[in-house]
Amino acid sequence: MDFNLKGKTAIIGGSSRGLGRACAVALAGEGVNIVLCARESESLQATQRELEALGVQVLALTADMASRDDNERIVRETVERFGGVEILVNNSGGPRAGSFRELSEADLDEAYESVLKYNIRMIGLCLPYMERRGWGRIINITSITVKEPAANMVLSNIFRTAVVSYAKTISKELIAKGITINNVAPGYFRTNRVTQLMEVRAREEGIPVEAYEAKTIAAFPHKRYMDAQELGDLVCYLCSDQARSVNGTTLQIDGGLLSGL
Repeated sequence: MDFNLKGKTAIIGGSSRGLGRACAVALAGEGVNIVLCARESESLQATQRELEALGVQVLALTADMASRDDNERIVRETVERFGGVEILVNNSGGPRAGSFRELSEADLDEAYESVLKYNIRMIGLCLPYMERRGWGRIINITSITVKEPAANMVLSNIFRTAVVSYAKTISKELIAKGITINNVAPGYFRTNRVTQLMEVRAREEGIPVEAYEAKTIAAFPHKRYMDAQELGDLVCYLCSDQARSVNGTTLQIDGGLLSGL
């Protein structure tokens, strides 16, 4: 199926590895020019080389997605290189895990800046270019915690859910201008973030990480951690012309893990 994305430009946050990288690989496979954004320059350069081998143009920017200056620089350099931006994939590392009794006000402020405020700021910076072209796609990578809050993920529960609410609020106004905005709620993919959370919870239970992992997988309906490229493929579809009427939604990709309707 031709998604009609060739030649468009996508900014992808946290895209040197994990779920962000999977989105970049999938979109590059459709001929989309990619702007990679991440803190680690080494992994960023490795991903750049991989994508350029697919025949697309790649701009790799070392950046802190929670920084206003870096957000503005990303969009400015994207426009200078490609003339605009049609696709924005908001993706950032998750906030600190912990119960409400364990979290400080500084933790709260950091999570606000790195999850909610970053998303809102990047959308605001990219929208004028999408509106000018009468076409745009905004995808927010959130978490299944937006549908079923996790006890030890208070900050993620708060701010990722706020991202979903913001997206829904502006979705009707945007689609009238040819722009859609949707959220993807990942379940358990084997990423560095999931590995870190397993280590935290294994310590809490006083068991080896390997034992915690085996117990976790046994509870999955699909009995496995998912491949990040599965999420990349979903994001690719949401960016396509075929998904032009999918708007203001939150699509979970979790192997049927959640029990809610």
